[in-house]
Amino acid sequence: MNHAIRSTVWWRRVVLVLLLMAFLSIVPAAFGQDVEPDAGLTPGATVTYRQTLPVNLVFVGYEKEDIDLAALKQQLPATYAPLVRSTQFYGLPGRDMGLSFDLEYKTQFTNQAFEDDYFAYLASIAESGDPTLFQTFYNEQINNVLDVTGPVWYIDGPSAEQWLMDAGRSRLGINPDKSYTIYFVNWYDRPDFRFHVYTKTDSPDPDTGHNFGASQDSRKMIAWGGTHGRTWFYDLSAGPEAWTNNFDVDNPDLDGDGVEDYRMPPIWEYTDGGYRDPAALSSDLGLVTRFVAVNLLFTTSPLYDPLVAAPGVGGRRVAHVEILEMHRKSSGLDWIDMDFVADELIGFQPYYDWQPVVERTRRPLPIGTRQAVRIATGLSARPGCWEEFGWAFAQLFCYFDKKYDVFVPEYGPKDYVAAAFGYNGSVAVMGNVPLGFADDNWRDGTQSYVFMFTGPEIRSAGYGFTTTTIHELGHHFGLSHPHDGHDSELGFDYGPGNEFFFAWSGDETHTMMSYIDVGWEFGRFDMDNMYRWEFAGYLNWANQQLGDIEAHPDKAMVRGLVDAADNHAREATKAFRRWDYLTAATEGRMAYEAIAAAAETLGLDAIRVARSSELPPTGAMPRVIDPIRFPDN
Repeated sequence: MNHAIRSTVWWRRVVLVLLLMAFLSIVPAAFGQDVEPDAGLTPGATVTYRQTLPVNLVFVGYEKEDIDLAALKQQLPATYAPLVRSTQFYGLPGRDMGLSFDLEYKTQFTNQAFEDDYFAYLASIAESGDPTLFQTFYNEQINNVLDVTGPVWYIDGPSAEQWLMDAGRSRLGINPDKSYTIYFVNWYDRPDFRFHVYTKTDSPDPDTGHNFGASQDSRKMIAWGGTHGRTWFYDLSAGPEAWTNNFDVDNPDLDGDGVEDYRMPPIWEYTDGGYRDPAALSSDLGLVTRFVAVNLLFTTSPLYDPLVAAPGVGGRRVAHVEILEMHRKSSGLDWIDMDFVADELIGFQPYYDWQPVVERTRRPLPIGTRQAVRIATGLSARPGCWEEFGWAFAQLFCYFDKKYDVFVPEYGPKDYVAAAFGYNGSVAVMGNVPLGFADDNWRDGTQSYVFMFTGPEIRSAGYGFTTTTIHELGHHFGLSHPHDGHDSELGFDYGPGNEFFFAWSGDETHTMMSYIDVGWEFGRFDMDNMYRWEFAGYLNWANQQLGDIEAHPDKAMVRGLVDAADNHAREATKAFRRWDYLTAATEGRMAYEAIAAAAETLGLDAIRVARSSELPPTGAMPRVIDPIRFPDN
């Protein structure tokens, strides 16, 4: 694993950047026909809920002559339509997400007073220290244009984000509640410039107490956002850093595969004789806008279909964690805080009735449990159910699929159960395991089971089960990483490698779904995206089911439920239009529940996500696997 101990296995290949500004509008279209923005349900239709998203590009410390706005804007997309990524890997279209965003960009350059105040604020909260390990590595490069000198300033990233968001509202006329904003920061060449990095040091791992943000130089950043609102800053005068490897100005190809691992160097390297032609700066900021901010943070695509995990009417969302003991000197139950897991899940999606459960399978483990992980990691070459799929890594999926009832108790018929299996063991008995992964069904890209791993080696690196459980359940319920995703206009998936290596900067964001390990919560961007997906998804399920209800001879029996659903749908679209996405998702779910109850009363089958379970196995499709990432090594 290059640069690994939290890396990833990618799904396809890669490409470009997006976002900008305007006032909000919703123009739902059902079968190509416009619908009133505040319309309720549309029987039998699949509605596309369209919204204009203003994107502000604010330049702090850049002169107007530094930025070629035409070159930057040439990189930007005009639209984004999310899709379910996992089904695409199997050549299947997946469910229509029912969302389309029009991106409107507005650019601004801040004045001297704004910049003086901002950099004075950074100076006031900075803590002095020695250069980071990676600033030292930069100094040791053959081709570096200068040396980073200390003392270096360590600056709290969320505090910098808050200052910019507040000042944007009061001094630049930006409404951070109804727009997304990128602040491109350049402190270099000012007389008060100091070499600096950004930090977040208030979130140690809940199981081990290890504070990655405080102790790991690889967690010293050049960007941050999503803590307080819809704001993200990107500072090329910070660092250099490990996370995007922009300290390395000697080796364009980091992994030796013959393709440049494209990354944005420190701002002073955009110079004649530096790592990057100064004329490339504007285009590079455009790439970051499109391929990081827009595609991965502001308007992203789900890894899995969130509606697959929808409980039935009156049902619960169950997160069942089963601990599998393969280590005699420790208990996996000591390394998971299920209350912490519950708080994060409930806080993220409060419109569900959650039931988080953790249990431990009694020793001895059922026959095959140990062998399943050993086959998957290559410690065992034994045959197994994996042979149907042509890849030994499938053994975990197919074993637990066959033995599901042995490990997971029966829950209610309307419950949705997300089953997570946590192995507690050593590398010697399990093999070289990752932290975890959220698997699919190996046939059509539908999410299946979650797998997590811990043991002495993993805990010594700072991880128990808790944060991995939350991260992998986040995938299971739909969330992608902030470093991999889909470009809607160009039509491809990509991750942080080769020409998109700079996508690692998406991890420098407040989200549980990153690999940078400086926070354990779902952030603003996670919430916006999930709530919009479920808002549109539930309303379109209700629309489809209502078509069947309206065709039923006894439809008058359920008129009250239909009217209630329609009212909830109107409230959902109103909330969507005013950027209150939590209310939009909540009301959308309530609309669906009322329609589903009406359908049940009439004896109609509930709407579910269509699956292609009869497809033959397709072999070794790409999967998202989450190892530990320590670029320190």
